[in-house]
Amino acid sequence: MSRIFDFKKRFGQEVNIDDLKKDFINKISHFLMEELDGKIGSFYSDRTKSIFDFVAMEFSCNPSNLIQKYNSNSFGPTLSRPTFSIFSGNDFEKTLLLIEVFYDYFRRSDDYEKEFWIEEIDKTVLLALSQPISLGISWRNGRFYPEGVKEFDEKLISDVLIWLENKPKIKALYQNALDHYSKSINDPIKRKDVFSNAFQAVEKLTKEFLETSTNAFDNNFNALIKKLDLHKEWSKIFNSYKELSKEFGRHGGNNDNFIPEQADTEAFLYLSGLIMRLILQKIL
Repeated sequence: MSRIFDFKKRFGQEVNIDDLKKDFINKISHFLMEELDGKIGSFYSDRTKSIFDFVAMEFSCNPSNLIQKYNSNSFGPTLSRPTFSIFSGNDFEKTLLLIEVFYDYFRRSDDYEKEFWIEEIDKTVLLALSQPISLGISWRNGRFYPEGVKEFDEKLISDVLIWLENKPKIKALYQNALDHYSKSINDPIKRKDVFSNAFQAVEKLTKEFLETSTNAFDNNFNALIKKLDLHKEWSKIFNSYKELSKEFGRHGGNNDNFIPEQADTEAFLYLSGLIMRLILQKIL
């Protein structure tokens, strides 16, 4: 962490969260964005074009328009590109988004340095997050999440996502639930989507695990409990889980003005991860 903030905290002085966010942005800009800018070069061609276009489109920008505007006063045979700071500026949330986009690009690409950059992103983010007080976010598997249930801990996020690698449709649903949870901090209506996506992920995994043609968790949770070797009293919890999904998620169209509380949303997502973990432990 930056020594000045650690010093202030040790001597009982106020540490401003906005200053810590600026420090986070500064570290990411210097150790990651500037490093990446320098490594891939400033010309718009080959490797540079691939990553710049990917980032631009993830920010809903047209890369051709950005390049044309940036080179509007240049008459040379080669095109240059703006630095990646054009997408983040000094904005904290845009910086978080840019980091996620970088991670996703290298995870998907066949770039010969992909493993280096994935490791570099992880290392730099952990360095930037090391502050005397929490920034309210955590970094897991290439995504940022709000702090809450101690980040739903490693077992219910990282492990489940890794174990779902060979089940892309189910993983996408659970990932969507996690993403909607992140967005729900500022947009409460997203809490409904957390319920809907998390329940669908559990339902599809249950159907696959039980090898049944029935897609309804409602009709399968007793069989699930039996196959998981859980005590029969768990049927009460699974039944309540089903009813909560109906109340807040699946039948949300009938209750447009009814939005679940953040604590309810957090607990439902936590329980969804627990159920999937129980199933995946039996499968793997």
